[in-house]
Amino acid sequence: MIHKVASQIRRLAIAILLFVTLWSGFNTATMAEVPSQVMRLQLQVDTLEDYVANKDWLEIRSYIHGPMGQVRRQLFVISQKLPESTRASIEDDIENVSKNLNIMDEAAQNYNENRIATAQKALNESVGNIAAAF
Repeated sequence: MIHKVASQIRRLAIAILLFVTLWSGFNTATMAEVPSQVMRLQLQVDTLEDYVANKDWLEIRSYIHGPMGQVRRQLFVISQKLPESTRASIEDDIENVSKNLNIMDEAAQNYNENRIATAQKALNESVGNIAAAF
């Protein structure tokens, strides 16, 4: 219950931040696109976290291969729009997102709660680091 409320509050905060960012005129073609992609990724990670909390193994795998299937490509596009120094600072986090999604997929297939929880925590940390780069 607490987990669901925290997840919903986080989603609301991200949506509000996105609205304020776009409303305030911060919408140059490149800069508006990057934060919205990062916010979308954060929302996807929150949704995935809900499936993990509910131990919905099939839905975890379906979500990773479905809606999150383009994450690697999106992260590559995002990273190319960053200055080289910033890109270098989040390079490991971008790789870790893909790695942890693969671990979560395998763990869900094997119903491995401990492994999926560890990968979820690492995924959250990597996505947080990527978001912080902006």
